[in-house]
Formats: sequence, structure tokens, C-alpha cells
Amino acid sequence: MNFMKGVMIGSLITAGTMMMYSEGVDNSKKMLVKKGKQIAKKVRNNM
Repeated sequence: MNFMKGVMIGSLITAGTMMMYSEGVDNSKKMLVKKGKQIAKKVRNNM
């Protein structure tokens, strides 16, 4: 179960970074980082 959570978190982080580099807009980068941190907090709290 922990392995699957790790894979899921890793894929979300990778997708977020790819989106940040492809768009190149500062506002969207900040928003994606903020959303990523919120998702990471939720996952950590649910473990």
C-alpha cells in the first residue's frame, strides 16, 4: 500500500513539474506549487 502511495505521489509531482516547465507563466507556477503542497499535506495526514 505504501509503495502505491509513493508511486502516486511521485507521478503527481512529475506531472506538476512538467506542466510548470511547459507553460512558463509565473502565476500558474505559483498556483501549481501551492496546490501540490496542499495535496502532499492531505496525503501525509491520511497516512
